[in-house]
Amino acid sequence: MRIRSLLTLMIALSASTMASAQPAKPTVEVRLQSVDVLLDKAEYVAGLAGKEDMVQGVKAILKNLQQGGKGIEGIDPKRPFGLYATLTTEVINSPVTAMVPVADQDRLLSMLKERLDITPEKVEGGALKVDLPDAVKNPVASAVYLRFANDYLYVARTAKDLDPTVLISPKTFFARDDGSVASLVVRGDGIPAEVKKFLIGQFELGMAEQRKKDGPNEDPAKKLFLDWLADGASGGLKSLLDDAQELSVRIMIDAKADEMSAEVVLTPKAGTDLAKYAASLAGKTSLPAGIIATANPLARGSVRIAMTPDLKNRFGKMLDEVFEEAVKKKDGPEKEVMERAYKVLSPTLKAAELDLAATLLGPDAKGHHTFLGALAVKDGQEIEKLAKEFSQFAAGAAEFTFDVEKIGDFNLHKIVLNDVPPEVERIFGTKTVWVAVSNTHVAISMEPDGTAIRAGLKAKPATASVLNVEVSLAKLLPLVGKELKPDEVKALIKDAFGDGGPAGKDIVKVSITGGSRLTAKASVKGKGVRLIFGANIIKTN
Repeated sequence: MRIRSLLTLMIALSASTMASAQPAKPTVEVRLQSVDVLLDKAEYVAGLAGKEDMVQGVKAILKNLQQGGKGIEGIDPKRPFGLYATLTTEVINSPVTAMVPVADQDRLLSMLKERLDITPEKVEGGALKVDLPDAVKNPVASAVYLRFANDYLYVARTAKDLDPTVLISPKTFFARDDGSVASLVVRGDGIPAEVKKFLIGQFELGMAEQRKKDGPNEDPAKKLFLDWLADGASGGLKSLLDDAQELSVRIMIDAKADEMSAEVVLTPKAGTDLAKYAASLAGKTSLPAGIIATANPLARGSVRIAMTPDLKNRFGKMLDEVFEEAVKKKDGPEKEVMERAYKVLSPTLKAAELDLAATLLGPDAKGHHTFLGALAVKDGQEIEKLAKEFSQFAAGAAEFTFDVEKIGDFNLHKIVLNDVPPEVERIFGTKTVWVAVSNTHVAISMEPDGTAIRAGLKAKPATASVLNVEVSLAKLLPLVGKELKPDEVKALIKDAFGDGGPAGKDIVKVSITGGSRLTAKASVKGKGVRLIFGANIIKTN
């Protein structure tokens, strides 16, 4: 039994030693697709602007540089590139290692000699040393070190970083192909506590230096707001550095799907305040998002977010203090008006929540558009009373018709503006604004007869992410390309999308979602980009 127990202990200690000897994952990892893939993606992107011949020329040159089995001057064009770094307390001296795929080691060394006049020298341990030219020498490094291993060339600042026992194999580093052209991973656990403290200190110092510019002449109300903003920003950075487990960034280019996209994902550590906040942002619904949910809009967007409880409390106190400063020098009717307005609006402001949605519809047969938006509020009926009271001060600028109609919980009102900029009237074809108010929401539209807002007020809450934006580039073109004639717009759309039309092929999307992770995504359809370039909205020369 003693022998068995001793063997068990030895095995356990051995396993523990091996586990502890395993190198920690790098703090930063960067992956880049192969030369062949990058050129194909670049050709697709350049083609959207009609400049694919430039990339085709580069491809032809690189093809001429390839020799049978020796790649491009020894570099393998079919395998990806990589870089990884482990952050230490001495940030400037942190180990950084680059990985270059090698097709032929001898040809690569010859290229260094022939093209760059570099002849690496072998050092103890088997690495190669390259002295940097005077033009690129710096206090951090006067030389770099190379090691050929695993069909890759590893490049680092010290020979120690190229010890074979610490090198990450390509099989491990590139094990997961997520389809991205380029990707970045930053691990929060890999950032030393001293570095986090230093970053926060530098940020706060920078904020303080910025604040000193106004000095004693700074407006007291402005100072209160900026103090709150600086305090919140500092706390937010600290939470991010302390509670973030991983931050990843991916860039995708899919010629087959005709789409380019980018994604940023923040994964918090389980159980942290950041994790709880991210989770609180998921599974939300929004009546404003439901109100504006119409088919095939030109553009639509929604925001559904709230401050953390601590930030909300401090925000409320700051608002009260700012208001007190603002009314100190006021008296008489002006002070009364400000106090009345703040009393009515402060519950909405202090809620520290934003539930907002808006859409732009059209154009219709006459080329006109409709704006429709909605916002969650507190004590909406009091806001409505306030608006009716204050309408007398705008009697010369608009004609008000209150309580036109009751739709569900909403009272619908009509406002006809007397003076509207010609460009606004051209876009909307009207001077009429419709406003609907309930105790929890306010909706507004600009349209002649209120058709869109009446339909929207009957809607139910819709699922809402933190941020969601969609834009149809084909419908946007006539607005941004003011000099284009209707026939020119039609020709550009047909050239970009063919006879099938632009529906679903011209959309730009941006979104942020909460949950176990915070995820931000942006995407654009290639044909939509081609349309904008074709209209010369984005200059290519």
